[in-house]
Amino acid sequence: MPKTRPQPPRPDRRRQIRGSFSWIDHRFLREGFDQGLTRLEKLLYFVLVAVSNQDGVSFYSEARLAELLDIRFPHELDGARQELIARDLIVYQGEIYQVLDLPLRSPRKGNHASASPRAHTVHSSYSPPPLCSSSRQRPSGLESIQQLLQSFCRGPQ
Repeated sequence: MPKTRPQPPRPDRRRQIRGSFSWIDHRFLREGFDQGLTRLEKLLYFVLVAVSNQDGVSFYSEARLAELLDIRFPHELDGARQELIARDLIVYQGEIYQVLDLPLRSPRKGNHASASPRAHTVHSSYSPPPLCSSSRQRPSGLESIQQLLQSFCRGPQ
């Protein structure tokens, strides 16, 4: 007996393509491409998918991505980006991102990316102080760390 397709609870609100379109390949979850990724790495991947064009290309600035992802330190975005690159999920070149077609081999089937420890992970008990936990505004990327701290916290250094 064939299964019937479930009907949406709100048929009047079915998703429609208007203007641009993006999608997440079901293989990303079904075949384990998400396994071993941190929350930030998954979120960066999903945001890049959401903002890319039909070729998977987007050019959101680091400042805009940091704002969308609630990232306070540049190394957080860089680390997430490097992991997605290492797993052959994205390319980043000259401030242009491209979400790539998923590799043929999934991590569950022996892809080396998820089986090996992360090369870029630094194990340290030190973590830099946050810029300021109460502020949601982001300064321009050209300000120095000292200027960031002064403008966000307005306290003694």
